[in-house]
Amino acid sequence: MSYIGKHISSLATPAFIVDKEKVEKNCRRMLDLAKSNGIHLRGQTKTHKTVEGGIAQTGGTKRKVVTSTLVECEMYADQGFDDILYGFPFIQSHLERVFALTERLEEFHLMVANQEACQMLEQSAPPEGKLWSVFLKVDCGNARAGVWWEDDEAVDIVKFIQGCQNLTFQGIYAHCGNSYGAHSISEVERVRDSSVEMMVSLARKLKEAGLECPHWGVGSTPSCSHASNRFENLTEIHPGNYVFYDNQQVGLGSCGLDDVAGKVLTRVLGHYPKRKQMLVDCGFTAITKQGIGSQAHPKMIAPVDDHQDLMLSNMTQEIGFVEPIAPEGSIDFSLHPVGSLLKLIPYHSCASAACHPTYYVHDSQGIIQELWTPCRGW
Repeated sequence: MSYIGKHISSLATPAFIVDKEKVEKNCRRMLDLAKSNGIHLRGQTKTHKTVEGGIAQTGGTKRKVVTSTLVECEMYADQGFDDILYGFPFIQSHLERVFALTERLEEFHLMVANQEACQMLEQSAPPEGKLWSVFLKVDCGNARAGVWWEDDEAVDIVKFIQGCQNLTFQGIYAHCGNSYGAHSISEVERVRDSSVEMMVSLARKLKEAGLECPHWGVGSTPSCSHASNRFENLTEIHPGNYVFYDNQQVGLGSCGLDDVAGKVLTRVLGHYPKRKQMLVDCGFTAITKQGIGSQAHPKMIAPVDDHQDLMLSNMTQEIGFVEPIAPEGSIDFSLHPVGSLLKLIPYHSCASAACHPTYYVHDSQGIIQELWTPCRGW
């Protein structure tokens, strides 16, 4: 069935709906932030995993993206994108696929998180006429992958890379994901500023050791959603969630509810006045439980759009439970007949979008303009 030109109310539910105008606005804002600071935006594509989203993030240039999976890299390469960074720590099992991507693209980059990965690459011949192009993953407090920013290990690894025949060094890269643990905008900004200082310090340390460092950057959606002259000290930023935003970003002060572009459409299945609940046709196969316990109510999975007194509070595989946020609250069931539509605002748009094989992209009137198909798998 073709939904193009129809209203979102015609959709089978649950469905992931995307407001195109909001996506475009969110992407323009981040591009403008980078431009105003004289730096590059390398948009992270993992939230949406679509060609169309990548075009919006790059302002139509199809250059400078970072991905979280090889299947994203391959999809973008097939669609004419270039200057792609596979932003996942390289391991030996990736070799065959990254060889093909290095061979076909003008610029394809790998992320290394330790010297062992560099040694593996040095021992594996790249495509003829090419070098393995690598960024070093740096930990600035996120405590995930990468070398600690002030350890001598970082200098040793870069020194090793620059002494290799098969490798070329692109720079250092940090994801300040610890900004997601902040409880205020000022705390987000503190994490951002600290991460910038750490990366600038490491870039300076490398240069003092006689090692070239072409690029250094940080990025997360919370840290990049507020203007700052600190960005001028970087060469690039690499946020990703901002394309859709979500309720987590609203809580972090990255955006307002009106900026959230991706939502889950669901229909009311039944009324249960004795327990002050409605059932909807959206379970955990359509929206993530991630974030429960960390929102406005300890039971909240997702707030209901345009009905901020209601929340999705529990789910089974295909069914969700909607109830009032306030314990003393009630539901006006006459406003929500059986079969009527509700929109849920995901806590984490990346995880919720991943539940859906198609995004229904609509205009401000709810008319479906496009269908976006995210790539799936790894």
